[in-house]
Amino acid sequence: MTTIDETSKSDYDSLSTSDKESIRQAVRDLSTTGFENNVSDQRLDRAIKGALGERETLYTGRMARTPTLDGDAEEFLLNLSAHKAELASGGEAESESGEGGSTNYRSGGQVEDYLELTRYGITAMRHVDNRKSTSIVRSY
Repeated sequence: MTTIDETSKSDYDSLSTSDKESIRQAVRDLSTTGFENNVSDQRLDRAIKGALGERETLYTGRMARTPTLDGDAEEFLLNLSAHKAELASGGEAESESGEGGSTNYRSGGQVEDYLELTRYGITAMRHVDNRKSTSIVRSY
């Protein structure tokens, strides 16, 4: 079985059906009451591929002044995928009222707050080194 951290965005579509289902189920297992019933396999696949793409570009450490992955890659990707799936299903409720049916959702402010919009994003953030720094990249 291929895990989410053993594949790339470009390779995801060529995975076997059982490998894709295993990855989808691992993402769905993070939630007991959330998006798992509201998000189709196709939408969840887009969220997973989006998370893989972000890992390959934003969190690689190859770019100056961006956060880098500094924790468990599999947990990071599962939580980032769940974060994207939760946002795709309307976002995570911040507060709910049973009496009037009122529900408040978090809405994003700054780009830095993007991962703070869901509990999965907050968990993913724990696997990222987000210190501000300037770096020099040498390539040959």
